[in-house]
Amino acid sequence: MNKEQAKKHIEENLNDGDSLIGFFQAISPPNYWLVFLIGPFFILTMKVYFLAVTEKGISFYKLSMMGKFKENDFFEFDDIESVKIGKGLLQRPMKFTFKNNRKIKIKAQLKGVEKVAKLLPDVQQHIESNIPLVQ
Repeated sequence: MNKEQAKKHIEENLNDGDSLIGFFQAISPPNYWLVFLIGPFFILTMKVYFLAVTEKGISFYKLSMMGKFKENDFFEFDDIESVKIGKGLLQRPMKFTFKNNRKIKIKAQLKGVEKVAKLLPDVQQHIESNIPLVQ
């Protein structure tokens, strides 16, 4: 799915009174320990997300295997306990920890072709200013 289609879907599903700061594509890395159980099919455990950063929080839009929007979860900034942002050249690793001890590890896209939504510096700064950082 290209970024124009994703932006249209994200803007249609924004909460009332909320405005979009930016969005980017990210993947959750596959579970490598599953290679011993299911062999090369372990790659199917990788999930693709579009993260929409708004004034009030972050929406995680999960994509299906066919690249269509499957489900979404919205978290206000108060629900997110911390975020750890790493360094990267092509992808930036991020680990979100929520107040209910749920953790989501993703790799945000930094570089790529034009039709891929990338993590922009102003979007990252908005995340850093609203969520406590872990070093």
